[in-house]
Amino acid sequence: MRWRFSTRRGEGDMINCAGFLERSAVNGPGRRAVVWVQGCPLRCPGCFNRDLWSFRKANFVHEEMLAERILSIPGIEGVSFSGGEPFCQAAPLATLGKIIRDAGRSVVTFSGYPIENLLRSRRQDWRALLQETDLLVAGPYLQELRMESSLCASSNQVAAFLSGRITPYQEEADKGESVEFTICRDGEITTTGFPKRAPLPFERGCT
Repeated sequence: MRWRFSTRRGEGDMINCAGFLERSAVNGPGRRAVVWVQGCPLRCPGCFNRDLWSFRKANFVHEEMLAERILSIPGIEGVSFSGGEPFCQAAPLATLGKIIRDAGRSVVTFSGYPIENLLRSRRQDWRALLQETDLLVAGPYLQELRMESSLCASSNQVAAFLSGRITPYQEEADKGESVEFTICRDGEITTTGFPKRAPLPFERGCT
């Protein structure tokens, strides 16, 4: 599901949003909104989201505007940040995450960086995003270690529960379907999760 944004605010302090989905059951525990950011320097072989590698301008949006949209969605537990690479836009995502968590919902962040790099980093923007993350799924995608999971795409990736809002028990209970399809009003089909094959030409992969 695409959501187009327009604004006059400077792009440097906004989220460059590649995609948005109101509800997903395969991008973290429970039903969650998903924000895909544009741009990733890691370029893992076999990545499902190669169209999100480029740091091109996609849709720039205020953190507050996006937070308002997410918090207006009934029946979701929170939001998941994916991409692209969320830690390339850590500062505005941290601001968004704080608003979501202050409202009593949870934040899941997917990253291709090794977890030790993230947790040991002294970068203020990275630390800010970690502070507002309840569940961190980290590690590069390795296609030779591919696995089907509700969280990890390859077995080298690690799920770190950074707060008590999401527990390992909840993650285990939510395992099951790993792929879902969303048909938008304009007929566009969004494939998300961990499919066994590459998307068809008319599908848009956003994991």
